[in-house]
Amino acid sequence: MAVIKQEETAKEVMEKSNGYELLSAECLPYEVGNSLSKCLKRGLMTVDAAIHCYELFKVLPVTLIEVDFKNSLSLSAEEHHYAYDMYYLDCAIRNRCPILSYDEGLISIAKKRGIKCL
Repeated sequence: MAVIKQEETAKEVMEKSNGYELLSAECLPYEVGNSLSKCLKRGLMTVDAAIHCYELFKVLPVTLIEVDFKNSLSLSAEEHHYAYDMYYLDCAIRNRCPILSYDEGLISIAKKRGIKCL
């Protein structure tokens, strides 16, 4: 979101992800849409700006990985944490790749499980 909304942290995100193939749980487009709808609801951007951001997102080179709901829900139960975050954690575990996130809860759980966080 930082990159497509051109936030202050966009440069940092791009630097941290440089040299990595970008993978994500397949729910990412819906999460992006939800985040943009929150911006619309709060009056932080226009509909045209939100659509532009989504168009930028669509050209990012991100490979979407099928969610393993059994693993994700098991992680959710073990960690007492939302399934959405566990979709990304499971993706990182199964693909042996680091997580790039600013979500402190997800980062904490990932580190506890030995997942590198960028």
